[in-house]
Amino acid sequence: MIEKLKKISLFFNIEDKILEEISSFSHLKKYNPDEIIFYEGEKDKYFYGIVTGSVLMYDIDLKGNIIPKNQFGCGDIFGLISQIQNREYCLSAKSESDSEIIRIDYTKFQKFISNPPFSDRIIKMLSNQILQEMEFNKLQKYDATKRLVYALLNFPKKFIRKKKYLLAKELNMSPETLSRILSKLRNEEIICYCEKSIKVLDEEKLKNLLS
Repeated sequence: MIEKLKKISLFFNIEDKILEEISSFSHLKKYNPDEIIFYEGEKDKYFYGIVTGSVLMYDIDLKGNIIPKNQFGCGDIFGLISQIQNREYCLSAKSESDSEIIRIDYTKFQKFISNPPFSDRIIKMLSNQILQEMEFNKLQKYDATKRLVYALLNFPKKFIRKKKYLLAKELNMSPETLSRILSKLRNEEIICYCEKSIKVLDEEKLKNLLS
């Protein structure tokens, strides 16, 4: 378990003695694609770290459609904010691929968070999440093409092994519009599809589309 914990960013370069104690109240579980980790509104005592795979945090609209909110990958943690604030999970979470995820008991981990390096890392992580949400909200002022271009330049992780219909929902456009713009960018050799992910080939050309 210690070696698995070392793959989580929160636990990089932490002494084995501390990791051994944390491992005593942690549990490793394998998840299948689309398997639910927790639902919005559930109250629990755990937060999670991703060893391998990816996780989608999402909301549900009145019609029962999934609204993607955040995507997390290897080394990321999620569900921690709800524990710090002692409230229910504000979003649902599901595994997007075959994943190994560590579930950590926050009530036992809590004694560590006020001390470095955990306190510094958690503050930085939460700050980065807030900044990303603020930046992503800027997309609403752009048309569909510029929303996609801005996201490609500033949020490349969102284009790693993500289903197109979820990406379209997150960018507030139809799947058909997304496919059309992506095809145009690929034909112009600005992007490419590599291992089920979208990668930027010509960043300068992409930046010019925003001007």
